[in-house]
Amino acid sequence: APPSGADLRVRKSLSARVAGWKRSAKKVSPQALMAKIVSFFPILQWLPQYKWKVSLFGDLSGGLTMGVFNVPQGIALAAITGVNPVYGLYTAIFPSFFYILFGTSKHNSLGGFAVLSLLTAKAIERMDLEWSEANATAPIGMMAGLGTGSALNLTDSAFGNGSAFYDEDSLLVDDVVKAGPNSIAIATALLFTSGVLQLIFGLVHAHYLTCYFSEQVMSGFIVGGVVHVFFAQIGPALGLELPIRNGPFYLYYRVSDLIDRFPSIHSPTVVISASSIVFLIISKEFIGPWLDEVFFFPVPFELVLVIVGITATNFAELASRHSVAVVGNMPTNFPVPTAPQLELSFSLFWEALCIAIVATAIHVTVAKYVEKRYDYHIDYGQELYALGFVGVFSSFFPVFPVTSGFQRSVVGAAVGGSTQLTGLFSSLALLSVILYIGPALEYLPKCVLASIMLVSLKNSFLKIRELGQLWPTFKIDAFIYIASMVLTICYDMVQGLLFAVVLAVATTVLRSQWPKWHFLTEDESGGFRESREGYERGGFIVFRFDGPLLFTSVDRFTQAVNRCIAKWSKKRLGDFVPLEDLEGNERLDEKISRFRSKRWSRKQEKIRDDRVHLVVDCTRMPFVDYEGLRTLKKVFKDKVAEGVDMVFVVYQADLLKKFDATDFYQIVGRDKVFTSIEEAVEAGGVK
Repeated sequence: APPSGADLRVRKSLSARVAGWKRSAKKVSPQALMAKIVSFFPILQWLPQYKWKVSLFGDLSGGLTMGVFNVPQGIALAAITGVNPVYGLYTAIFPSFFYILFGTSKHNSLGGFAVLSLLTAKAIERMDLEWSEANATAPIGMMAGLGTGSALNLTDSAFGNGSAFYDEDSLLVDDVVKAGPNSIAIATALLFTSGVLQLIFGLVHAHYLTCYFSEQVMSGFIVGGVVHVFFAQIGPALGLELPIRNGPFYLYYRVSDLIDRFPSIHSPTVVISASSIVFLIISKEFIGPWLDEVFFFPVPFELVLVIVGITATNFAELASRHSVAVVGNMPTNFPVPTAPQLELSFSLFWEALCIAIVATAIHVTVAKYVEKRYDYHIDYGQELYALGFVGVFSSFFPVFPVTSGFQRSVVGAAVGGSTQLTGLFSSLALLSVILYIGPALEYLPKCVLASIMLVSLKNSFLKIRELGQLWPTFKIDAFIYIASMVLTICYDMVQGLLFAVVLAVATTVLRSQWPKWHFLTEDESGGFRESREGYERGGFIVFRFDGPLLFTSVDRFTQAVNRCIAKWSKKRLGDFVPLEDLEGNERLDEKISRFRSKRWSRKQEKIRDDRVHLVVDCTRMPFVDYEGLRTLKKVFKDKVAEGVDMVFVVYQADLLKKFDATDFYQIVGRDKVFTSIEEAVEAGGVK
């Protein structure tokens, strides 16, 4: 039997699909596939074109300088995170190396960031408390990470034997069962999970979502995070051991603990901290600017302080004689790659999501700054892949979450660094420090690290000065800034950031719900500008609505049209004498005569045409949804029934397509839609 019509349609559809698959297969040639793979490795594109004679010396000097700056900063960030100080150096080594392979920015330098380190520390504290509560033991995870317990000192050498949970050789036999995942295992799991999330961001091209993390949201969050970092470091700076606090409003309890234990501050530690802070402030604010004019590179005052601190502690025996807490043992062996603990990823998902979002937002912000300052293109889509790959591969080493930093990105360029190889030389310099100078760092006082971090917070805290620029003109943006800062400080960092983003989006929705509207009047050049009164001739009102016409703003649009007509009618039929007509040097009788003539002309105009002519300028409506289009038709029908001559000015192709695809022209009519205000006014007979 011959095939039916349905069978023929099915066969035709299948044939079309097969033909489409064949065309797609032809397009995916080996050359195209190879080009796609190469695009994930930008180093294969820029390294063959590297100008060795021109760029090598600058990259070498920039990398060495960056490595010098990263030594004290990395150790200080490790202290905030709550892990062995050597892991702060690893965090400055491996991410920078992997970024060379995947990154497109010549100047971005990946490493630890104070706010991310504190987020990681909070996750470690939460996991430690949950583990201790589940096993009815005292919290030991953080003690293990900090190396403060005598019997429970987890040296985190687990990465040398393939176990990321605990090293049985460093624990008492009775404590092996009690010990949960140690600090660096949690940190690497966070890094791996956030890296996977960033890869997903790249696959769905989610870098545009960073627009929701506006500059005001991020600035307020960073200032609020600085407050958290301050209270996290004030304990070591004063020689106080404060209990673990976590969860919403934990900062209140932290301040309470600080007040309660303030009488127990350790005097030698306070003296060292105060001396370190004074040294850094004087050298950075007063000596540094003068030395910058003498030398061709910035002087690393933090490294000078570290050397002085190590020397003084070692020769004066401050650790043994005055009980000054020091960094302690610094492993000098190269870490063996170890798979992260994937079973921790589910428990850490929300913290990892927040870290992934914050790291992405900060990285993109730094990349935009670098792109603008050094005038070259950065592929932000590839940057998301770069962050993700860096996080995933670095998690096989003892590394905590990373992102770009302004200081790191600028220091290398300041002394000649011009390509990604700057990061390679920086990593090699830091690796040399670990292998050959690491043992000397065990005498470094922890209070010196805390002092370095406290002074480094100054620039971030000074971002609060942006409020002075926002408040006079952009009060809503200032409100978002303040709300982000207050929520981050008073509630918690993770939840505070999410609430701030929701609040910023809510203000955008509210502002789109209440857009402004204006009268337009003809100016001297023949164009139209905003005015309080509107068009002057022939009873025409030119009305413009500045904002999208959505379901949230349709009521506002309807009210604005009604107010516009009422205001115009009141002005047109009014018989009052304006104040300016009673002032000046002319005689009063001449003014009265001129006013009567004006009233007579208005009456004659009213006799000629008593209708109101309304021109609705839709050119400032970026988009119109279904409810908005429905409102346009309803307002037109209502106003025509009231005797108003109403026309629209539209030139957006998208909106005109919606008119064609719906019954709009059946209600309004094509002769009521124009592409310019001039055409609408001329078609209405106004000469």
